Amino acid sequence: MRYACVLLTESSFHASCLISQWLAAFPGSTASGSGSDAEEVCLRDTPDRLPLYRKRFAFHRQHGGLRRLSAAQWAELDALYGGLSDTERAMVRAFGVTPLPEVPESRVRLTGRRLNSPEARQWLEVRCHRAPPPFLCVFLDRLLAPWWIDLTGGRIVNAHSAVLPYARGMYATEQVAAEQDRDRFRQCAGATVHYIDNGVDTGPVIRAQHLRDPFAFDSLWECKAHCFDAAFHLLVTTAREVHDRPGRRAAAARLPR
Repeated sequence: MRYACVLLTESSFHASCLISQWLAAFPGSTASGSGSDAEEVCLRDTPDRLPLYRKRFAFHRQHGGLRRLSAAQWAELDALYGGLSDTERAMVRAFGVTPLPEVPESRVRLTGRRLNSPEARQWLEVRCHRAPPPFLCVFLDRLLAPWWIDLTGGRIVNAHSAVLPYARGMYATEQVAAEQDRDRFRQCAGATVHYIDNGVDTGPVIRAQHLRDPFAFDSLWECKAHCFDAAFHLLVTTAREVHDRPGRRAAAARLPR
């Protein structure tokens, strides 16, 4: 069966790196229009903030690829995203400002902040009754209610910025680093894509990637930046595999029926 891959993610700066990779992997609709669902991007934010996204995307277009920002450029980027974390600043220094196109309003949807609300459930019910059914690729800062799994038939995969099962939950790499266990940190530094179940990062693993040398970075934040980048690559690779090879296995894990 063919599925429509849908990205559901946060409105943060680091998520913009994932959005950039997603839009590059799915550059546009096919002539028949069958490609539009595969390119859908849903952001956890309120629709009234669309003008802010136009400003954000304009900044990314103007400064895409830039690694060294002036004080004024850092201040503008901070203002656009409500402040950047140490990891997000490390991402700019390591990879540059994420290149993004003009806001493709036909492809980017602002879902609202409350993903477990009745309104979100109604949207998902409608979406699941359309053909082709959705295969959700998520990178979120909160847990989804069990009905997300029920309605999609378990077709939800998550990008996790650490290697499972060595570090679960939010701030997983940072928690292991705080324990000062070098062996465990080496095991967990990297990324995983896995199916979502009702636990916290306990679903079947599709693919994982260790960082070659997590101690080669100048800071934990630089290491974490590379974990995010690896997680995004794995998630987009999985989406392309699902999209390009319907009815076949997605890496090591079978698609739910």
